[in-house]
Amino acid sequence: MRLIKHFYYKIKKYHLLKKNKIKKNRNLEIGPGVDRINNFETLNIIPGNNIDYYHDASIQLPFENDTFSIIYASHVLEHIPWYKTEVVLQDWIRTLKKEGWIEIWIPDGYKIIKTFLDAENGDNNIESDGWYKFNQEKDPCIWLSGRCFSYGDGKDNLANPNWHRAIFTFNYLEKVFLKIGLKNISKMTKNEIRGYDHGWINLGIKGQK
Repeated sequence: MRLIKHFYYKIKKYHLLKKNKIKKNRNLEIGPGVDRINNFETLNIIPGNNIDYYHDASIQLPFENDTFSIIYASHVLEHIPWYKTEVVLQDWIRTLKKEGWIEIWIPDGYKIIKTFLDAENGDNNIESDGWYKFNQEKDPCIWLSGRCFSYGDGKDNLANPNWHRAIFTFNYLEKVFLKIGLKNISKMTKNEIRGYDHGWINLGIKGQK
């Protein structure tokens, strides 16, 4: 049954690639949640009914250059190995039209690490965060590991895509955006979230091709 589903989503992917190619105004969401964003095509490493393109976003995207007006990715980039960040983003913007926008949301590494250091120094309380999977004692160090690395599938499968493999700050991503040729780079505000809001750790950055 799993093999049948695999081929079904592969066939669906290539059918939609051909069908959507003729569209003039296209937007792409990489790593969508349960609910689709209106007028966005969807790509994800995990197949599902709301997924158009069953594809690993860490390898070359299956689209031609200058395809999309907007690329939106919320809490996806941290699941890609940190040393591939620049190469992956270069490929994503390859598929952007000239003057198109890329919008990225990730966990704010600065906030997370500062919160941990404050907790270790007894200057704050992390209990209000609510991230305590595998951490019944609510220890700040275990909390930091969970926030930074996530937990995969919770069953020691290191190949599971739920692991976090990179940490970001705005300063770092701004440098990467500039290096790969983006302009009009800015930090995004809460009202610019298109899908699920990840709360206080959310860091958004956008840039124009």
